[in-house]
Amino acid sequence: MKKSLLMLGAAAIALASCTNEEVLNVSDSRTIGFNGTGIDNITRADITSDDFTHFYVYGGYNDTPIFDKTEVSYSGGNWTYNPTKYWAAGTWKFAGYEGGDGVIPTWSYANGLTLEVNSNASNQSDVVYAASSDITVTVDDAANYNTPVALTFTHLLSKIQFKFLKDVQSLGGVKVELSNFTVSGITTNAKWTAGTQEVATSPATGSYSDFLSPEEIVESTGLSTDDFYVIPQIVRNFAIIADAVVTDGAGTEVHRGQITATVPNENYAEWSAQNYYIYTATLKMENIIDPDDPDKQPKPIEFIGTKADNWNSPANDDDVELD
Repeated sequence: MKKSLLMLGAAAIALASCTNEEVLNVSDSRTIGFNGTGIDNITRADITSDDFTHFYVYGGYNDTPIFDKTEVSYSGGNWTYNPTKYWAAGTWKFAGYEGGDGVIPTWSYANGLTLEVNSNASNQSDVVYAASSDITVTVDDAANYNTPVALTFTHLLSKIQFKFLKDVQSLGGVKVELSNFTVSGITTNAKWTAGTQEVATSPATGSYSDFLSPEEIVESTGLSTDDFYVIPQIVRNFAIIADAVVTDGAGTEVHRGQITATVPNENYAEWSAQNYYIYTATLKMENIIDPDDPDKQPKPIEFIGTKADNWNSPANDDDVELD
């Protein structure tokens, strides 16, 4: 009996040794890596090449899931994740994204990565997406396959900004402050399936606000709102309102009221993904509704719309006038 137990123990040790050796002998050349890909060349970004250090990846082969929202981080000059995954024979598909709390991802081998994106005022973040599919690894190649996964990220959203200048003739020499800026009626969510935009499962619209406290329209530089990340969409004359106060050099209030406008859509009828739109208006005294004379209709504000050369640049000099 003792001899049998000793033989059984020896066999177990031998088996464990063999198993450990097999694990240790898995070739590092089979490691699935993400280095040296388009990740390092992302452009027109708020998530730029310099500060893009994190994304989530999904992927697998022959309907076998291997990556499931696996966090990939940039460290020491390399993109790393844990635990290490290895190539196997089959046809592989990958997809990755980075974004804020407003992104809900789902993955399937057949349909790829679906992203439900909520870009309302509470979920303002850049969202980028990339995919790589139909990577075929043969049985003969599987033992030594080491080609990095190529992921080139692009932006799914558009970005808009509103800028106010001060009319020198009617408002020169006085201080103009705006507060409670709101642009409303904008579609705030959508769905992307394998990178193709679709209508959200539950469509919604909302508003974006700025100048919660009064801010001055500086004569030399004007006053700009924050950048707003928005769903690419048809421009439908979205409404704009803001409160305005005019004071003289002694600090005495000269005029107070509200300004209204609509986002023009004649030249830029649609906001496209990965594009930045800046709308500029020159505010005149006649644009401010006088609360003491509510029947007097103010003259509408006229915007000039421009599309920036890239995601981070201010508007170019080739302005297009919009009604």
